[in-house]
Amino acid sequence: MKQKFYLILGIIALLIIASVVLINMAREKDKLSQQTVMLPNIEFEGTVVSLSLVGGAEEGGDITRPRDTGVVRIDKINSISSDFDWVLAGIEEGKEVTIQFQYSARPAKIKMIPDPEAPVSSGNEGVVSAILSFTKENSYLVYSTKSGTITEETETILSGLEEGSKFKATGWYYGGIQGITIGEYEIIS
Repeated sequence: MKQKFYLILGIIALLIIASVVLINMAREKDKLSQQTVMLPNIEFEGTVVSLSLVGGAEEGGDITRPRDTGVVRIDKINSISSDFDWVLAGIEEGKEVTIQFQYSARPAKIKMIPDPEAPVSSGNEGVVSAILSFTKENSYLVYSTKSGTITEETETILSGLEEGSKFKATGWYYGGIQGITIGEYEIIS
C-alpha cells in the first residue's frame, strides 16, 4: 500500500516538474517573440544611390539566396516606432544609409502558401511562418513561404531597384553594422 502511495506521489511530482519546465519554456519563447515585434522600425521614402548585388546567378551561375545591400538616401521619414533615437543611429532625412534587403534588390516574387499544419500564432506572438524555398522563375527570384495564418495563396511582385529608383518601405533597425533591413517595397515617382 505504501509503495503505491509513493509511486503515485512520485508521478505527481514528475508531472508538476514537467509542467513548470513547459511553462518556463513558453514564457521564454514569448519574450523572444515580443523582442522581435519590438524592434525599432521606420516607414520612409528613399532614393537608391548604389546597389551591391551579392549571391545568385551573378556569382558563378548557382542559385544561392542573394544578400543584396544598397546605399539609400532617406528622402522623407513618414513614421517611426517607439522612442528609439534614429538620429543617433545615423538615420535622418537627407542622410545616406546602408540598407540590407530581406529578399533582394532584383526583381522578386514573394509567395505566401497556406498550410493548415503549420503552427499558428496566438496572442502577441506575431506571425509564425517559415521559408519553404528559394528558386528562380524566368527573371524573378522567388521566395515561397508556408504559413498557418493565411487561408489562400498570395503573390507579391517586387519589380527590382536600380540606381536612382525612388521607393517607399518599412525598415527594421537591428543595430550595429547591419543598419536597416527592408522586406517589401513600393516604387514611387
